[in-house]
Amino acid sequence: MNQEEIISSVKDYVKDFHKGDSTGHDFHHVMRVYRNAMQIQKSAGGDAFIIRIASLLHDTIDDKLNGSQDAVEDTRRYLRDFSMEEAVVERILYAMQAVSYKGGNNAFKVRNIEDEVVQDADRLDAMGAIGIARTFIYGGAKNHEIYDPGAGAREDMTLEEYREENTMINHFHEKLLKLRDLMHTDAAKELAAARHQFMEAYLEQFHAEWQGER
Repeated sequence: MNQEEIISSVKDYVKDFHKGDSTGHDFHHVMRVYRNAMQIQKSAGGDAFIIRIASLLHDTIDDKLNGSQDAVEDTRRYLRDFSMEEAVVERILYAMQAVSYKGGNNAFKVRNIEDEVVQDADRLDAMGAIGIARTFIYGGAKNHEIYDPGAGAREDMTLEEYREENTMINHFHEKLLKLRDLMHTDAAKELAAARHQFMEAYLEQFHAEWQGER
């Protein structure tokens, strides 16, 4: 297979993997991340093939969606079936593992431009209008409360604490509002600034409505 054929095959694979998702990690999310990544790569550079494949597959190893202890190894075998060079397979896998936020506790730190592009692309989809929508669909799927004035946002959490239930509004403070300052590429920083501002405006309106002021 040539690169375009591989990418087409991977798209079919992830479309099937994400079928029926109700948490905001559906195939449409994957394709938004994919488009974000391609747009960022135009100015940031990096190996476009590695970036495209990693962005398509990034959620297939997320333990929120794939409970298998062998998820990474399964993906390694899947990629090897395309007869890619082993170094390319490993670079794709690392970029995938570096994506996840994990409450700021991800042991896989970005180490090259491909990792940066894919991570930025995924984090952009957790911001702005789309990020707000995904916060509420995920919270609804997990039966989280929308808001509790007595439950404050948490800081310096372990991964286990981060994964414990909290309100949807607190998720903005525990993750989403931190993402702007964690972007790596100039293109993502520009997009993140506008999306961050939109989220701040939304929260201002939310709290005003909660208090009956607007």
